[in-house]
Amino acid sequence: MIHVRCARLASPVVRNHWDRTVLQKISIDEIREFLTQDQVQNLTKDGATEFHFWGDTDATLAKTKAIETGEDIIFYGENSFHLKARAGAVFVNEELAKYFWSSTDDGLAWKNIYVLEEVKDLKIAYKASDFLLKDRTPRLATNFQSGAYLEGYQLMPEFLSKLEIGWEEGVVSDEHTKRGIPRDTPINQAQIYEVTFSVDGKNMIYVGQDLKCEDSYFGSSLVIYHFQKLYGKDIFTKRIIEDLTNITKGEINDIESKYIAKSKKSVEDKDDWFSINYTGENQRLIQ
Repeated sequence: MIHVRCARLASPVVRNHWDRTVLQKISIDEIREFLTQDQVQNLTKDGATEFHFWGDTDATLAKTKAIETGEDIIFYGENSFHLKARAGAVFVNEELAKYFWSSTDDGLAWKNIYVLEEVKDLKIAYKASDFLLKDRTPRLATNFQSGAYLEGYQLMPEFLSKLEIGWEEGVVSDEHTKRGIPRDTPINQAQIYEVTFSVDGKNMIYVGQDLKCEDSYFGSSLVIYHFQKLYGKDIFTKRIIEDLTNITKGEINDIESKYIAKSKKSVEDKDDWFSINYTGENQRLIQ
């Protein structure tokens, strides 16, 4: 089962909530006073001290199933699925919900709280034709309700393929790129790098950004991940194109996009060279 939750980040209120508890982690020390002893123990039993949180109102749960620990969640807004996660600890705490997110205009609190683990960006356009209703007839609505869940028989093969690619790509940590954070976020240091490798006589080139500046990082591309699993890291040759300091995330995205375009142009007339930058340029669209 995959739970679906609406998070329209174009809404200032939703964006503020998202920035508060999804794009940043919350320390257990910050919220300890709002938690019961059992909730503290449940949150920290595996040694974790910082968490991503989201929550549902009772009105949402009146229309759908409650999220349980270990279940998958995908978030959508503006006609696309934009984040995936797995539910960690789940608990009810109205006081904490109001501390995080206040309450709705109707006075409802998002008190059915769940920890988001394995949080990864996703970019899959929403198409009604990808889904079936519970009676297996085609879905006609252009969007979901505020809460929903999808079971296997409701998912068209086309959507399953796209989702499988999304989950697979998320195996590589987004700590190196921090997709989704605001463009004006200050970054102390970063690198724009180029990776080249050859497989079966075909030469591949990839340009990316790394906010951790680690020599052993070769990119979050699904293609990179796939060939690294098959052949190991020794297949790659990495070159640092530019070191960046005291810069914003938006500026890094723009510089990366410039080098991706330059890289693609450099191989467009070479029969045995291929750029594998399929999605990196989309970073510049994050506002």
